[in-house]
Amino acid sequence: AMLLVQGDLQQARSRDIILKDISIADINPKYAEQYLDAILTKPASTDIIAYGLRKDFRLPDLDRDLQKIGIHPEYTHLYRELAYQIPPVADIITMAVREAFTPEIAARFGQYQDYPKPLEEWAEKKGLSKEWSERYWAAHWSLPSASQGFEMLHRGIITHSDLDMLLRALDVMPFWRDKLTGIAYRRLTRVDVRRMYKAGVLTREEVYEAYLQHGYTDENARRMTEFTVQWAMPKEASITRSDILT
Repeated sequence: AMLLVQGDLQQARSRDIILKDISIADINPKYAEQYLDAILTKPASTDIIAYGLRKDFRLPDLDRDLQKIGIHPEYTHLYRELAYQIPPVADIITMAVREAFTPEIAARFGQYQDYPKPLEEWAEKKGLSKEWSERYWAAHWSLPSASQGFEMLHRGIITHSDLDMLLRALDVMPFWRDKLTGIAYRRLTRVDVRRMYKAGVLTREEVYEAYLQHGYTDENARRMTEFTVQWAMPKEASITRSDILT
């Protein structure tokens, strides 16, 4: 009977003819309607859920529609629970570092501003609750770079705490945050080092440390220190500036 029905469907025969053919096969005529309904292809549970979400996020007809395709009533709650999506772990991590799980902080930075109402509607059609779509929105903003953060710190626009939060949002590991902040400050130039030593502002050891910070090896930093000390001496006691320039 099933092959007969498939042939009738392929030839686009009417429902009445299909039911008649079922009745002359090995199916009791009074069950022809039920048999036809049973063998016709039904949408998959995922299709039913996707369509239901597009019509109404609350899925009021889901239990009935799932039972029609043979889902046991005791398991329809499972399909309903799984219909509502949870974002991938990578997205959840991004939300966490962007403070989407700490609404008070996200609100302070204006991360919920300009949240478009259509986003809520279309996210629900994909199975995402308003809560999740708001978190996605809060996490989607572009961030200032670390160097821009350092510049804002130098100008007094943000605090060290603000900078630390920015580095966290930029996914900088905790171990490196204070170290990156430490190199955000400008070093004394070599000219400044010489002048400050001559003026008595820097000690010989501080001159040596300053040259190390410029990337000199220990040996070369000591040579530069000796050069600076001699440069700062009175002309009659040291090499002349013309000697240095030549």
